[in-house]
Amino acid sequence: MVDHRSDVTIDHHQKAGTEVRILAAIPRSGSTLFMRIFREAPECAVTSRLILMGNYGSEGAFLPDYTIFHDPASSKVYREAQASGKSILISKEELGHEFSKGECDYEIFPDQACIKRTKPAFLFRDPLRVFDSWQAVGWTDLESFLIAYRTLYGTWSLNNHSAIAVTYEELISSPTQVIERLCQHWGVDFSHDLLSFQHPFGDFLFASERERRIYSVDNPLGLFNTVQSNKTINADITSHNLLTMEEKDRIEQNLGGIYMSTYGDRIQIVRDALLQKTHFGFDLDDTLHEFRKASGTASSSIFGYLTEHSAATLEELRATYTNILAEATSNAFADGKTSEDYRKERFATLMRAHEIEVTDEVLQHMLQLYKTSLQAALTLKPGALELLLKLKKLGKKIILITEGPEDAQHWTVQTLGIADMVHVLITSNKSGKTKINGLFGVALKELHIKAKDLVFIGDNMARDILPAEQEGIMAVHYSESESVRLQLEVLRVNSLWKLSELLASSADQIEYKFGSEPPV
Repeated sequence: MVDHRSDVTIDHHQKAGTEVRILAAIPRSGSTLFMRIFREAPECAVTSRLILMGNYGSEGAFLPDYTIFHDPASSKVYREAQASGKSILISKEELGHEFSKGECDYEIFPDQACIKRTKPAFLFRDPLRVFDSWQAVGWTDLESFLIAYRTLYGTWSLNNHSAIAVTYEELISSPTQVIERLCQHWGVDFSHDLLSFQHPFGDFLFASERERRIYSVDNPLGLFNTVQSNKTINADITSHNLLTMEEKDRIEQNLGGIYMSTYGDRIQIVRDALLQKTHFGFDLDDTLHEFRKASGTASSSIFGYLTEHSAATLEELRATYTNILAEATSNAFADGKTSEDYRKERFATLMRAHEIEVTDEVLQHMLQLYKTSLQAALTLKPGALELLLKLKKLGKKIILITEGPEDAQHWTVQTLGIADMVHVLITSNKSGKTKINGLFGVALKELHIKAKDLVFIGDNMARDILPAEQEGIMAVHYSESESVRLQLEVLRVNSLWKLSELLASSADQIEYKFGSEPPV
């Protein structure tokens, strides 16, 4: 729909001398941080949710308020911005979090003229982190989230000739570059002072007393705790870890591709570097499968059995076993024993610590109980199978470089159903070398390749990433609790789906970005 009132607005707008800019986002994406940043710009006034909340309190169905586009002079905040001599008014505009109210998929912009005139920036944040943050404040409707995210992306993708996309993850890793780019797009003078907050939080313009109280007094649900408590950009916000595996899979399959596409050609250098590698190496435990959860389940079965045959409690047994594991695994299984040998030693030590009689019969029963429980609990990480299939399709060789008993690691790979995809399994147990004292060098020699031919993916910075890089191997840190970093200097993903997307061709991305089945 084209509204002819926009022609009148252009003339009024030019005469008024205050230009409107729009930052579009969905809630919990970091948009309030951008409000703080641009509040530091002398020429900018900053406000929020004029479109979403402009008709709040009106009877009937939700309707967006387009006054700021069609008749800005009638807007209270616009007049205040003019009166204070501001040349730019920036409004953070959000889609809502409740689809039933019509908030998740409404049109933020009524026509193309408004988009062209306001030069929107669309803010995208890793969808896993956004929905994790939604859940932390009690917003649990996944369908509403998927609809809102796809609506935001759809609006940007149809208008990216007039609008730009910025990502929260790029902001916290490279704030100067992101804000310089946004300033250039909006016509704001960049200064490093924008990245250090002098104005108190809540020093914005508000269209209503209700909006003022939300930001300056009530802070409902603790929505602004992080941005309010920091005087600069905080890059160390960890995940709440509230998502189930099923939710992660659903989100990544529906939104992972479109999120990655918002980076545009800014990640092409990373994609090219990965695709040049002939060999992809992986840590096994807690990188390709949920080892901690599986081993925790298996250990709990042992504790349960022992409580039936002793006075020890579950808590006591668990605490003792934690200490035993820390000591028993300190050599990273480089002494050549079998998994059964290690487990027997640990179980016997646990029993003696709690004055439980140790017999071969009991130990054999516990070994079988542990293995059966472990087998039932073994699960691939979300996106692991799809990533391995994609690598095979690309003709890459898949290598496992892992610290653990040789027999147990082979058994795990077989049990997970990925043995046919693995070219070579290299363990500390067989080589006698740990990752921190030469295992990566052993792998290169065994494979007859150079460091430049291999990329290694692992979850442990100290035992995976740093030793690999010291050997000259490109490394990808897999860290579920941290933010994505898609730069060659620091390459980090929080799901294996994202690594698949980094390997996707342009054709794959176009096919996948609207949530069809992900290509493999």
